[in-house]
Parts: sequence; structure tokens; C-alpha cells
Amino acid sequence: MRANEFVKKFGLDRAKREVALIGTIAAMCCDDRFNDDLKRLVESWELVEKLGGLNKSKKVAKKSYDSCSSIISDRTTGFECKWVELNKAIKDVESCQ
Repeated sequence: MRANEFVKKFGLDRAKREVALIGTIAAMCCDDRFNDDLKRLVESWELVEKLGGLNKSKKVAKKSYDSCSSIISDRTTGFECKWVELNKAIKDVESCQ
């Protein structure tokens, strides 16, 4: 099972718990890549959620990098906008839907 399929089937909350228990996943799946992918997906979901969801994240991603940075700074969310990472996060979230 691929990581995005896991998120589709079991949901984000379960994926977060599994990332916390990453050793258990490795033993179950015998696949370290799965663990890395699942961790990345959880981080992507968290970034998209911090921006207010998928639709708002897409709007931010359409803007230029400079505009993106100022939008994030104004929201005082505690992280810097990295435009390329945001686009990857959006694709990750979409792959789980």
C-alpha cells in the first residue's frame, strides 16, 4: 500500500498516529520508503491546514513567491512560506483525496 492510499483509507489522524509509531509501520510493511512518504504526507497536510485548507493554499500558491511570503507573515502562523514546498504539499493532499 502506498502512503497516499493509506491516508485515503484510514484518514489523516490515523496517519499522524502511525508516523509517531514509525517503527511499527516499518515492521508491518517492511518498507522504509512508505514511512518516509507517510511522514511527508502528514507534514503536507499540516502545512495546508495552517493556511486554511486546500482552496486557500491553492490561492496562495498562485501568487508570486514574494506575495506568498507576505501573506504568511501577516497570518503569524509561525512558519515561512516556501513556495515550492507549498506546491508539493498541495499535490500531496490532492493525491489523498
